[in-house]
Amino acid sequence: MQFIVFAAFAIVLSIPPDGPPWRSLVVTSPVWTAAIIAGQVVLAGLLGGVASRLVCRQLEHNPAWLPAAQQHLSRWTGFLRFFIIGSFAAGMYLTDWSNYVRSVDWMRRVWGLDELIMMSPFLLGVLVSWIALYPADRGIRHVSLELRLWTAQPNRPVWRLGSYLAFMFRHHVLIIFVPMLPIVVAIDAVSDDHYGRWLRESTGVVWADQAVLVVVAGGVFLIAPVLLRYIWHTTSLPAGELRSRLDGLCRRIGLSYRDILIWHSDGMVVNAAVMGLIRPVRYVLLSDGLLETMDDEQIEAVFGHEAGHIKHHHITFYLLFAILSMLIVGGISELVVRFAPDWVQQAGSAAPASGSQTEVRDYLQVMAMVMIVAIWGLGFGPVSRRFEWQADLFGARSVTPDIASCDRPCLVHGTLEPASLNPGDRLPSGLAICATAAHTFGEALHRIATLNGIPVEARSWRHSSIGNRIRLLRQYAADPSAIARLNRGVLAIKLVLVVGSAVGLAIGAWLYWPHQLIRALRASYGG
Repeated sequence: MQFIVFAAFAIVLSIPPDGPPWRSLVVTSPVWTAAIIAGQVVLAGLLGGVASRLVCRQLEHNPAWLPAAQQHLSRWTGFLRFFIIGSFAAGMYLTDWSNYVRSVDWMRRVWGLDELIMMSPFLLGVLVSWIALYPADRGIRHVSLELRLWTAQPNRPVWRLGSYLAFMFRHHVLIIFVPMLPIVVAIDAVSDDHYGRWLRESTGVVWADQAVLVVVAGGVFLIAPVLLRYIWHTTSLPAGELRSRLDGLCRRIGLSYRDILIWHSDGMVVNAAVMGLIRPVRYVLLSDGLLETMDDEQIEAVFGHEAGHIKHHHITFYLLFAILSMLIVGGISELVVRFAPDWVQQAGSAAPASGSQTEVRDYLQVMAMVMIVAIWGLGFGPVSRRFEWQADLFGARSVTPDIASCDRPCLVHGTLEPASLNPGDRLPSGLAICATAAHTFGEALHRIATLNGIPVEARSWRHSSIGNRIRLLRQYAADPSAIARLNRGVLAIKLVLVVGSAVGLAIGAWLYWPHQLIRALRASYGG
């Protein structure tokens, strides 16, 4: 869902000041514009209501249908998300909704306000769909609650609609909305209508306004964990046996952090997370549901997974992915401007000569949005999944037992011969994982899926399915060559991100900085 919210911001920020540039395709009638914008919200609610009714009706007649109900709800939720973002994009690009919002003078005077108002159909569509899907979510949790009561597991009452909406809004919307807000304000501040032209003229650097945006975005990325600590309603994990155990694990692996936090979700979420690039703003989160439903060894395994993200510097490379994606989009846009004059001339031919450049920029602005969403939509998932698999290995290694406690054929403890090695070859030190540890972490993953109502084979944008991750852990425990292949793949990704970012920044500096600096010096000395 976070990617969908990010895509909604990208769509809004790609709309030029005068609306979509393809004016002949745009619906300009106020009545039809209102009907299209309102229709997408109503349809989101109707589709959610249909999905919810189908799931609830089947559960009422057959509670044993629970796993299939979870899978159906997951599919409907995914479909609704893409419907909402698709209909929102259509409303923004094919109607004059943006112009009607920007025509209100007081909205334009408040930096960032017009963009946020333009997003209101998307936010309303999300809200209505959640309200419509709530009965299905509640029905699934009720059946799951009854099953857990039979096994004497800790339980809490199923959340009410208000708690459900508050959690969904905090977890799926505010996590992107709050960090994006200062960036949206900064984009308005450095526009040509405000301080953009002044920045470029006073510094003599054509990308001075973009440099301000980079600084603001970097600052937001740095302090975002502090903001999210309060968005997600967290408290510090109190002193005790579990805290001592986790602190001891961190000392063994050399992991530094600001705090270990309990992520309060009324017991409805069984998960963990890590956030923060550097130690003063780095937090590890363990949900209350995780602490209530798992034993200490499973909690330590999940905690180890999050620690693995830190030890392997995955957050740093996520930042490099963001930088490289912007460099790629900026580079392609620059190539279009410099080396495709015929296309530029054609794009501006529909407008008067004085407006050609403006219209070309409008097309490039929309094109840049499409490219950035495509790069993140298609490229970030494969990178994230491999980072998750590497963190899974770290999580399993963090709960490696001694030889007396290992009750499975194991490469680490010498009770299993590696099939992938030739006779007489030695297993590389530190490559294998304990089979018992892999089983422990796999059980923790399966429990997370079950307690969260996630189908075991359900995939997401950032993660492969829980079932696939469990199968990979078993493969890693039996075949060290699979671990070597994963490590080589992750290393290749990291090299591409580092080298690509370095080359992109160097090319950008070569293209812009020297001649802009010379121009500024000449102006200063009257040359």
